[in-house]
Amino acid sequence: MSEQPAVGEPGEENPPVKRGRGRPRKDSAFAPLSRERIAAAALEIAGAEGYAALTMHRLAAAVDATPRALYNYVADRREVVNMVIELFVAQSPFIELDPQHWERSLREIYHESRKAYRAYPLASLVPVEDSVQVDSGPRRTELMERLLDFYTKVGLSLQQALALTRSLEREVFGFVLQVDYYFDRNPAIGRTYVSRAVPEQWLDRYPQIQAPLSRQALTLPEQNSDELFEELIELRILAVRGMLA
Repeated sequence: MSEQPAVGEPGEENPPVKRGRGRPRKDSAFAPLSRERIAAAALEIAGAEGYAALTMHRLAAAVDATPRALYNYVADRREVVNMVIELFVAQSPFIELDPQHWERSLREIYHESRKAYRAYPLASLVPVEDSVQVDSGPRRTELMERLLDFYTKVGLSLQQALALTRSLEREVFGFVLQVDYYFDRNPAIGRTYVSRAVPEQWLDRYPQIQAPLSRQALTLPEQNSDELFEELIELRILAVRGMLA
């Protein structure tokens, strides 16, 4: 449900200055309001804090406008959400994929995808509770087609190519949320709870559970988020090799 523009209380001694359709006067310090600026601000909010934080009042404050002004550029919050999704997808770069050197291209696909998701980690958590009909724009179709074309030219079947294309999003998105999200905000927590199969604190808390391998794993070298991501890529490359074989 979209939020309605706020209406000032009657009889206010100092009513807010009206800027008409959200456009500032020539002598104003405000930047011009536009759909592009609204979308960019909305992506920053949703990407960092999730769509629950993306209210029209919050968005208006981010672009230094009134909620009423936003409705001159967007119909409602649902439209804003779709603008965010389309802009987020547009962040994914086109990569020159080389089927002859597919392992190198696959590594690049994963690394570039990680950069895009990492910049806005929560932007892909589409708010289904809002009944938003997602429209990510033409860019996603182009990206998916290029990936399918790449994998089939490598020598895989279309079904295998489809499975790998779907797994790319799931693996990278899941990694960014479950690993990068913690490492980027608190490396100590990331090392303790993400890089270990079972943290030592949990093993000590439940001594009745026999977990000798989990304890032995604590003696292995600690890994940072980049090393863990390389591990993920290596596993995917091994899977593709197996499919080709």
